[in-house]
Amino acid sequence: MVAKITVPNSMKRALNYNEQKMKEGVAECIYAHNFLKEAEQLNFYEKQSRFEGLISLNKRASTNTVHISLNFGSNEEIERDKLAEIASVYMEKIGFKDQPYLVYQHLDAGHPHIHIVTTNIQNDGKRISLHNLGRNEFGSGSQN
Repeated sequence: MVAKITVPNSMKRALNYNEQKMKEGVAECIYAHNFLKEAEQLNFYEKQSRFEGLISLNKRASTNTVHISLNFGSNEEIERDKLAEIASVYMEKIGFKDQPYLVYQHLDAGHPHIHIVTTNIQNDGKRISLHNLGRNEFGSGSQN
């Protein structure tokens, strides 16, 4: 598995990217963690509102959105439930287990991969540090 962690300049941009893939029929939202509804029951505005509610708790944070892709070998066949489980374990290991996050399975590449969208602003308004995120938990680099 190879992880790629990016920090978009807005939550709306990260959500729009994945939601557009869904509209094109090449992605599905397969899991919603710490949301009041299941992934398939959430609309775009409910997803955005959940994140924006936390983001509003820390106006000083210039970085408040995290977009992670977990990429697997082209020869790997991983079921949807297993991908959601892998995402949950990954998020726990990097210190995001209590954060809301969405997991999107993308079907538009030659290899299985998922995208995870979350915020690093916690319920108390404090930020989760993004410095070396994933590197400290999984060793050097972002490969596991």
